[in-house]
Amino acid sequence: MNPTPPSARPLYDGFGAFHAQTIGPWLADREACRTRAVGRFFAILSAGSVIAGAVLILRPFGPSSLQAGFLIGAGFAALAFFFLDRARTEITRGLLERIARHFGFTYSGDPGRPALYDHYRRLKLLPGHDREKFEDQVSGRYGGAAFTVGEAHLESQSSGKHRSRRTVFHGQLIAVDYPRRFRGATVVQRDMGAFNALSRPSKEFRRVGLSSPAFEKAFEAWTTDEVEAHALLDPVVLERFQELERLFNGKKLRAAFDEGKLLIAVETGDRMTIGTMFRPIGGVERVEKILKEFDLIFDLIDVLLARVDARLNGAFTLADVKAKSANER
Repeated sequence: MNPTPPSARPLYDGFGAFHAQTIGPWLADREACRTRAVGRFFAILSAGSVIAGAVLILRPFGPSSLQAGFLIGAGFAALAFFFLDRARTEITRGLLERIARHFGFTYSGDPGRPALYDHYRRLKLLPGHDREKFEDQVSGRYGGAAFTVGEAHLESQSSGKHRSRRTVFHGQLIAVDYPRRFRGATVVQRDMGAFNALSRPSKEFRRVGLSSPAFEKAFEAWTTDEVEAHALLDPVVLERFQELERLFNGKKLRAAFDEGKLLIAVETGDRMTIGTMFRPIGGVERVEKILKEFDLIFDLIDVLLARVDARLNGAFTLADVKAKSANER
């Protein structure tokens, strides 16, 4: 059985044969790896439960036995999940790499800092952090535009007596070549109310008004070229940003037009994953899940860059772009 493509895009032509020849056999081989990983997971949990239980019953540490038993149980559980997650990452990255290569894209499971990281930070698209992890980066060309999409997980440690570590960003970083070139830089962020002034990238940026009260409530925009910003941030572009959040089920979208690229950061959590390890991976469901994530990238580029000449009737949606493309064909 071959997976059902998530859309009728020509890019999926021939994918069924590719799956039968390459992906299907590879996943069948990795099923043994999944089975071993799950078996090891339960073995470690069982060992931890036995040892922790013995400590609680025999109380070798006296009054501290309760705490010791808890720590031992938690430690074994952490070890079990570590090995299970390592196996899931290995399978996920192998599947992503094969599918990306089939589409003519480049995939890196551990790419390091994105090439445009300094741009994201300079434009305040990413918050301050002291620990970072970048993974699952896909690069290529689609719809005539070069793109890069990758996941970032950023953390920061609080100060004070009781220090704790918290996630400050976990989501997708997206860079797409934009059909216009820019004289300046323009940044769009979700409105933060009384904290809007904190989103100003630097003193060179000035706040710019948007095209309607509805967008003023939703977004805050800063620019180094006010005339250019008004041309870039027309109603269709702002509606595209709102549709992008819906596509990714994300929040706190930040975007910037800078040096010929549209940069986007949106909090989505972990997207590129095969899912649970407690079910067999030999079927088509895991492949269909990954294909939907790739199709989301294609939807994103269509939403951001597809030409719309006339004002749309109501909110901009992906359906508008697809309908227009179908009419043009």
